[in-house]
Amino acid sequence: MKATKYVELGTDWQTDSAIECCTKDPADTPQSCDCCYDGWVIELKKVKLDYTRAKEKANQLSDHYRFVSTQRDKLKAWLDDLVKADQLARAVCDQLEITSSHSSKICTNSGKSVESIEILFCMVRDIFEQADYLLTVYNQIDNCIRCLNSPDLPENSGIRKCLKLYLEKLEAVIKTRNELLKAMIAAIKIANILHEEICSDYGLVKIIEEWQVILNCDEKCGGDPTPCDPCKDQAENNETAVAECKLIPILTLPVCNDPYYAWVKTKYDQDVAEANDLGAQLVAANKIKESLAACQSSLIAAIKEVNPKELCK
Repeated sequence: MKATKYVELGTDWQTDSAIECCTKDPADTPQSCDCCYDGWVIELKKVKLDYTRAKEKANQLSDHYRFVSTQRDKLKAWLDDLVKADQLARAVCDQLEITSSHSSKICTNSGKSVESIEILFCMVRDIFEQADYLLTVYNQIDNCIRCLNSPDLPENSGIRKCLKLYLEKLEAVIKTRNELLKAMIAAIKIANILHEEICSDYGLVKIIEEWQVILNCDEKCGGDPTPCDPCKDQAENNETAVAECKLIPILTLPVCNDPYYAWVKTKYDQDVAEANDLGAQLVAANKIKESLAACQSSLIAAIKEVNPKELCK
């Protein structure tokens, strides 16, 4: 019987051959009255030693597997957070792109609006200048009529009545000038403020562009950054990685191309591979341990059945 492989004795182990073995004469230097018993006792010692070794190896593999699995799970959680952060940053970039597009359109439209309102203001101003000119002409005509003092041009009749009605309409138009010009000036002011807030060198469009640069929105995933262990790098610089409170690592965007992200992903992949390998080793070690345990139990049972103290009395 080999110590590393369990062979089931079966139900007919105590056959004639076993009985014959037990009835053999002892050797010249017998250890007992049964040669089978002596061999099994020696084999049991070897099996116990092998079982102890197998059990210790399985325990060590189990502890190692538990440690690596725990580290793998922590890295997976951190990696998921980094992936989520990268996705959120990408979502921010997408929204910035949309906002930038709309802001550029608003910038163009606000510029055209300023030009249009200024043109409209000039047209309105020209209308009132023409109204002032017409009022001047009316005053000249009225003065001429008054100077003539002709009975052919009685007041409130004929042409003088028409001129009076014309004056009323003209004055009504002129009275709207102040309020209309105030509204026009306010519209020009608001349009210019809107245009400047969006389109100037420090306006919304430039701010959005600056944020797009800060977030590296134009950079796509797919780079090949060198993995970077921040604690190791800090230790190499003769700094204490734990004793001093430092914000490390400082991630760069996009996260998918950051060296620390590459380090976490690489370490996670290594731990996954190591955990899988340790898991396979642990299964194999447990099989050997259980096999030796069964072998040990069988030998103990067999030795008990052929114990010379009971059979050779």
